[in-house]
Amino acid sequence: MRPFASVPSTVWQAEVKKLRGDLDAIAVFFHLLTSQHSSMIGVYPLAIGYMAHDLGIPFEGASKGLRRVCEAGLATYDEESELVWIHDMAASQIAPRLSPKDNKVAAVAKQLELLPICPITLSFYARYRELYHLRDHPLMLDFERAFLGASEALRSKEKDKEQEKDPGPERGISGSGRKEDTYPHARANDEPEMPYDPPPSLEEGKAMIRSLGVPARHFEQALTRLMMQALFPCDVKTWKAEAADEAA
Repeated sequence: MRPFASVPSTVWQAEVKKLRGDLDAIAVFFHLLTSQHSSMIGVYPLAIGYMAHDLGIPFEGASKGLRRVCEAGLATYDEESELVWIHDMAASQIAPRLSPKDNKVAAVAKQLELLPICPITLSFYARYRELYHLRDHPLMLDFERAFLGASEALRSKEKDKEQEKDPGPERGISGSGRKEDTYPHARANDEPEMPYDPPPSLEEGKAMIRSLGVPARHFEQALTRLMMQALFPCDVKTWKAEAADEAA
């Protein structure tokens, strides 16, 4: 448990703006940031029933509020493991980037080591592996192995998709049905989403943000995240969807 949590005032112009009109979702989001069970890295066990009790709302309201928070791209929740990840919490509570000798590197590694290796924790590790210098920390050996294995599996999957686009004379493509997840970004059988690689210069970064079609109002935020290797495809998708909804 953390003795205190820092919530920047900018949260109202960024994160909460995505939840306007949904009081349960706003309450859930602030509970995720300040709960006594939360951690500075933003990845921790979360039972929806306990959250509903803390907020004084029905379980259904807490569940729908959490789903809205996830759909807005602010968090990921895995119902099976009951783990939540608030995407930007580590950056705001710790720092966007740490130096290799910073004592917080070990603190992050210790907190992450206590959690199971699963899609959510691997996604966190993928995002902060370089930013927090976790890949060389002795406590992260199992996470690094899992990360490298997931990366190899992802490359293999992409290769298979390319082959499916142009099947050989004796190779067909068989489709399979799949049930959609209740909460987005938390898929037990998928690989963790990887952030975009930062380009070598700021000008190239700006060009890349333009090519991704990021709405103008999110341009600077996207550029900052890109250069810190903290911009994810889901972020761009969420911003573009918001812009499309407002234009409709």
